Amino acid sequence: MTHADKQAPSHTLTFHSFACSHQGNVRNLNEDSILNVPESGMWAVADGMGGHSAGDVASQQVVSELEALSNQGTLSELVDAVDDALLEANLKLRTHSRNHLNGVTIGTTVVCLILKENTGAVLWVGDSRLYRYRKGVLEQLTRDHSEVQARIDSGILSAEQAEKSTIKNILSRAVGAFEELAIDVNAFTILADDVFLLCSDGLYNELSNHELEKLLHTTSLKKMASDLMRASLSRKAKDNISLIVVKAS
Repeated sequence: MTHADKQAPSHTLTFHSFACSHQGNVRNLNEDSILNVPESGMWAVADGMGGHSAGDVASQQVVSELEALSNQGTLSELVDAVDDALLEANLKLRTHSRNHLNGVTIGTTVVCLILKENTGAVLWVGDSRLYRYRKGVLEQLTRDHSEVQARIDSGILSAEQAEKSTIKNILSRAVGAFEELAIDVNAFTILADDVFLLCSDGLYNELSNHELEKLLHTTSLKKMASDLMRASLSRKAKDNISLIVVKAS
């Protein structure tokens, strides 16, 4: 298990974060990668696509591109920089696949959180998620790029049916999977005491929203992260599990 506990000042808010990642109870390799850089106001979780060659290479490529970004500029400029970095990662992964893997698809999800002063933005591809826990209420700020979510949106499946669907893990978007990459973005205001949770599907596939809410209701970020990880690992945990909790104060 890896972990880190850091903090960084903002003009109006201070952001503290704690991150951890684990291979889970079944897999021998952790194909997730995390970025925990509060001094840049940036955090990310990338989940290498299971069953494909070098999923860990894909997730590490995305995190490497994001880590190289400067924290200078406005929020909109940072959003543009992250967008460009993900497009560059997509290009590099496609090239790597053609040159070294005979065109075999390698890919990764990514969810990237940017916080600057009192405003935040999330950019994402795939089904890694960002949640906001505010005043006892958990809200998902991303929408999965998955075949199951598409069927929920079209009314073919209910949320309950989706949980048992055999296509639950099929993504409609991933960095490296297609020549063209569409990146979604969502902007929002930040309030003091907001808690943000970035995670791979290894976490939320094990824990319900009610369980997430309960475990986020504590003042210690380290305890939040440790309790979330411990609860996930107490289940089947067939997938890698990565999470970052960020609190504004």
